[in-house]
Amino acid sequence: MSLQHFHHVLTAVLRLGFLLLAKPVPVSADSSCARWKWFEGCFGALDGTYIDVRVPVEDRARYRTRKGFVSVNVLGVCDRKMRFIYVLAGWEGSAADARVLRDIISRPNGLKIPRGNYYLVDSGYSNGEGFLSPYRGVRYHLKEWDSGRNSP
Repeated sequence: MSLQHFHHVLTAVLRLGFLLLAKPVPVSADSSCARWKWFEGCFGALDGTYIDVRVPVEDRARYRTRKGFVSVNVLGVCDRKMRFIYVLAGWEGSAADARVLRDIISRPNGLKIPRGNYYLVDSGYSNGEGFLSPYRGVRYHLKEWDSGRNSP
C-alpha cells in the first residue's frame, strides 16, 4: 500500500469519527446501575497499552518499552459501555503514561473534562482534577467484588 493510499484511508476514518467515537455522558446522581451508581460524574475510564511496531534501527531506543519490546504507546478512553471516546496513538514506547496523558489534555482538539466530572485511571496515573486513581499500596481483589456479594 502506498503512502497516498494510507492517507486516503486515514482521512476517511477521521471523517467518520463522529460515528466511531461515543460522546461522553457522566453517571447521574440518580443512577440505578449497581456498578456505576457510586461514581457520580464519572465519564468512564482511560488506560494506555503498547502495540508492537517496526521502526528504523536508529529509532529503536525511543520506542523500546521498559520490558524491552519495540512498541508505540496508545492511550484509549472509553465510556461505561466500553465504547471509545478518544484514542491517541503514536507516542514512543518509552513514554510514560502520565506524559501521554498530559499531551492529550493539552492539545486543542484533545480530551476535555468539564469541572465536576472525571475518568477512572489506574495507578500509573496520579489523582488530579478530572482523574481518579486507586489508593497506592492497597491491593484490590476481583473476587471481593464478584457477583455483587460485597458491593462497595
